[in-house]
Amino acid sequence: MLKTYKQMNSDNKGKSNEVYTRKIEADKLIKFLNKYNFKNKIIWCPFDTEKSNIVLSLKENNYKVIYTHISTGQDFLNYNPDFNFDIMISNPPFSKRTKFFNKINNYNKPYIMLQPIMFFNNNSMIKELIKNSNKYRFLMPNNRMGFIKNGVNYDKTTSFYSFWLCKDLFLDKNTFIELLEEWIW
Repeated sequence: MLKTYKQMNSDNKGKSNEVYTRKIEADKLIKFLNKYNFKNKIIWCPFDTEKSNIVLSLKENNYKVIYTHISTGQDFLNYNPDFNFDIMISNPPFSKRTKFFNKINNYNKPYIMLQPIMFFNNNSMIKELIKNSNKYRFLMPNNRMGFIKNGVNYDKTTSFYSFWLCKDLFLDKNTFIELLEEWIW
């Protein structure tokens, strides 16, 4: 049976996974990335459209970006890119996390993926972090993020904390957790 876009892009309870990163949050990440030499790298945003704030921020800062999205027939779980890339950066759907991260890790490429604190409730993810703890870093915003859902920009923070999970990046640092910006007390 052929699934509809809505069915493919929903969690097991039929709730939409379409929650987008706000521009201000994407800009904070890119400002951090600008401290490193990624301009010559090809960045794949596998859960993004041309209007994604992550894609827009990367392009505004002259990064080489390729984006794909389920709405254009490029369902990450069933899609294999026909292009080369160096790094993945995105905000994947928070549901189906184990399936997404199994495939993400199979590419054996560095990545930065936005995740909610509930990430730590997933046994598969905890096992991965323990097994490969020397490969992971966390980029932390100084407060909870707002998101965009159904076209509404929720600038009020969510009830949960989110962070950028990084694999095989920033490993030269002595810190496991790094702040994206100066902490505001």
